[in-house]
Amino acid sequence: MLVSILMITYNHEKYVCKALEGVLNQMCDFDFEVVLANDNSTDNSDLLIKEYVSNHPKGFRVKYSNHEKNKGMYDNFIWAAKQCRGKYIATCEGDDYWTDPLKLQKQVDFLEANPDYEVCFTNIRMVDENDVITKEALITDNRKTDYIKKDLPIWAPTLTRVYKNRNFNNLPKAPGMDTAMLLWQSQYGKIKFLNEVTGTYRVHEGGIYSSHSEAKRKEQILLTNLACLNLVETSLYSKYFGLIFKKLVEVRFLDASIFKKNKNLVKEAFQTYKAQLPLGLKFKIHFSFLLISIPFIESNKQIKDFLIKVLNRLFIY
Repeated sequence: MLVSILMITYNHEKYVCKALEGVLNQMCDFDFEVVLANDNSTDNSDLLIKEYVSNHPKGFRVKYSNHEKNKGMYDNFIWAAKQCRGKYIATCEGDDYWTDPLKLQKQVDFLEANPDYEVCFTNIRMVDENDVITKEALITDNRKTDYIKKDLPIWAPTLTRVYKNRNFNNLPKAPGMDTAMLLWQSQYGKIKFLNEVTGTYRVHEGGIYSSHSEAKRKEQILLTNLACLNLVETSLYSKYFGLIFKKLVEVRFLDASIFKKNKNLVKEAFQTYKAQLPLGLKFKIHFSFLLISIPFIESNKQIKDFLIKVLNRLFIY
């Protein structure tokens, strides 16, 4: 088995059959399976999945499981990954879908020809819950196409990723599991971006990320970067602490209680890693705590932009 397509789903009754259609329509010169893990959905997903699989001519490729108890996204992913037999794993969640029938073939061909690469991802378009296109291509900047650990974090759409099958038991638990996972994978090899639109990301109220408030979304990024500190070398601490402080500033302008809670978490992280930090970085962190705690009018965008600019100069650019 060369490829396992890993699909986790929860309450995606409106969308999961379209997700299945996209993966089963792949045209490949190799064998693949679909590992579909339903995290005890409370809607009609189970019934719809069983009906779709039983009626589809390629339904035999689907290994479907419906958990008796809800595991949560992280544990459901780890469980599903353990069921994958392929040399490579491709991911697509139950509310997204693939649009290019040659997607898998292109990415697997690249990884097979370039064994020093660990992950390959592509571009995507975005739609709303009614399949109305809101962005023809999400990645529109002239970004590079090859990445190593020091280049991260980057936005790499999870629904397009194909990567080597490894033991994911040591994958760090973080709100932004996809970001932490890519960083963890970078210890094994390089990351490739193919600038072709091969899939569609759906923004809807039930989406795990898109349904959160702006403050909660920024908090998730902050907490993810905190978790990533455990995966990077000393030389990258400055970059990640800079990213963390910038998110703290953004959160302060959105929600005072979330800011206070996360400021304390950052202080705890600083104490944890303090012994490993060079003297200059310790000073920058102490100064940043003072900087973001100065009383000011939270509605003043100019102050926020100034603080972000100072933090960029201190830690990153």
